Amino acid sequence: MSFFKKLLNRIGGNATPLVSDADLELCAPVSGTLIPIDEVPDPVICERIAGDGCAFIPESDCMVSPCDGVITRLLSSNTAFVVRASCGTEIYVRFGIGTGNFQGNGFSSLKKAGDQVTKGEKIIAIDLEQCSDLLKSTVTSMIAIKSSSDIERVASVGGKVQAGSTPCMWVFLKPKDHVTAST
Repeated sequence: MSFFKKLLNRIGGNATPLVSDADLELCAPVSGTLIPIDEVPDPVICERIAGDGCAFIPESDCMVSPCDGVITRLLSSNTAFVVRASCGTEIYVRFGIGTGNFQGNGFSSLKKAGDQVTKGEKIIAIDLEQCSDLLKSTVTSMIAIKSSSDIERVASVGGKVQAGSTPCMWVFLKPKDHVTAST
């Protein structure tokens, strides 16, 4: 069991589901420092309009898939992608704040929509020197899109992370109602 799972299992107690009960475990999409989503300087992200998640101060030159799945969307600027996990939950990963009019200088896609990917597989290469001066912030967000599945809650931890190998976010889906036939 990883350090983070042990830590959350100890913190969790009876009131909070253990991370081992999560329906989806996500690894960091970039190397760097994980920060709470509340600290992202973008109201759409920090107010959880699209969903809940976490964010990163990136130190790596690529974004990787946080889980096994299928790339369902890749922005033409190559600053964001969506991967759908086998449980149906879609995960939105976006590099930077202020990318609305951004042309994608410093970003190159290594995958395309429809591609199967595995956890840790490189999706987008980033030239941090070229793009960091053009963006308001390089904070990278990872969001479990609430409209993609019936999400009960999302849990995450803080600290240093390695792209594709550090588990850092867990998605818990609402239990399916069991319908029993009346006799």
